Amino acid sequence: MRLKIAKESLLNVLSHVVGAVERRHTLNILSNVKIQATNQALTITGSDLEVELVASTTLAEGACLQAGETTVPARKLVDICKSLPAAALIDLQITEDQRCILKSGNSRFVLGTLPAEDYPLLTNENSQGTQVQVTERELKRLFEKTSFAMAVQDVRFYLTGTLLEIDENQLRAVTTDGHRLALCETLASSTAAQLVQAIVPRKAVGELQRLLSIEDEQLTLLIGRELLNVTIQTSSRDKEQGDITVRFTTKLIDGKFPDYRRVIPRGGDKVVNIPHDVFKQSLQRVAILSNEKLRGVFLNFNADSLQLRANNPEQDEAIEDLAIQYANAPMEMSFNAQYILDVLSVLDGDDVAMTMSEANQSVLVQDPTQSNQTYVVMPMRV
Repeated sequence: MRLKIAKESLLNVLSHVVGAVERRHTLNILSNVKIQATNQALTITGSDLEVELVASTTLAEGACLQAGETTVPARKLVDICKSLPAAALIDLQITEDQRCILKSGNSRFVLGTLPAEDYPLLTNENSQGTQVQVTERELKRLFEKTSFAMAVQDVRFYLTGTLLEIDENQLRAVTTDGHRLALCETLASSTAAQLVQAIVPRKAVGELQRLLSIEDEQLTLLIGRELLNVTIQTSSRDKEQGDITVRFTTKLIDGKFPDYRRVIPRGGDKVVNIPHDVFKQSLQRVAILSNEKLRGVFLNFNADSLQLRANNPEQDEAIEDLAIQYANAPMEMSFNAQYILDVLSVLDGDDVAMTMSEANQSVLVQDPTQSNQTYVVMPMRV
């Protein structure tokens, strides 16, 4: 295999797949990327056997001097490419003794390779499954508005991902870590005859957020029993290079997501609207003196006023009063400040609506103008 390509063009393709590659893996070959060159196209694959990314782009005429395939260490190749001057031209060659020689200007690098046929790929059982049509912008929004509430490490492994639920013409993303819940939904058309659920792992959600842009391009998600597939077209930053096509495949988490509908509180009789930015800034200030571990902040609702209060074992105390519209019975609740701040950071409106029932019951937090986003935060037991 031999290939002559501009540094930026190679990096463009590499950068789309390298996120899937783990630095250390029990299978050595998974620290590599698979490179395939033909006269027409360059295809690079990165995988950790959970998430697989395949990026391909068309090659200029004469760029591929000899077709072939190999696997080379991913991080080393990226670091070498990044270190070369901006307009560098790379000559990449695989010798007969299976060494990868990369030349550019006066630099020469020799890398070890492993056979391309040994590179494990996720099987594409996914010709069957549910097809979902959704715009790139909306899919990105679903993940961005909910991913913060995924559990980080939990024995309930199904909570460490994002639930995608297809229900008639709605596509929903739901996350929860047992302390808070996030839900965002959008219109989407699908081939589903009944409710379909799939739990997408945390790493896959992060990679998808990175790959998706805020374009109105239609995407087709293919959701099978074990895998989720989607192909994303991204326009190249390099004028001389064609668009890059990324085929994204992830294993789904095998588990049953809890019935989130039972978690969303219904029939709260105390509704309060608070100016978003004022609330967020006050909460950030008061939380400075909260207990470092528990991050507890008291919210004290009285007639047309809200008092935020925090203290810690060192006897420090912070108090801030806000003028709000509240005409119900006085009530005091305690929350982990970070949980409320996380919700406020994904709400875009001018006001925040909090719907409450009892001091020890979950609170519904919403943007009054956006009915397709719902957040639930549990109070702390003090």
